[in-house]
Amino acid sequence: MNKKTIFYGSTTVGERGQIVLPVKLRKDFEIKKGDKLLVIVDPHGSRINLVNPDTMNKFLDIMSENINEIKSKIKKK
Repeated sequence: MNKKTIFYGSTTVGERGQIVLPVKLRKDFEIKKGDKLLVIVDPHGSRINLVNPDTMNKFLDIMSENINEIKSKIKKK
């Protein structure tokens, strides 16, 4: 993906709280029927993020490794 903001369109919340993701977004991110997405709100409550659970797990693994590396360096001093 490129580094600029991409506007995919808009969606409307239905009676049951459901939204439809625009087709181009689904194609670009390979989101298919039945896929799970995590719903995460930023600390300021101003942004709702949809995240693939596998992507989130990989990110958390990397962050955990970085934290452990920093902790080990701190302990050596």
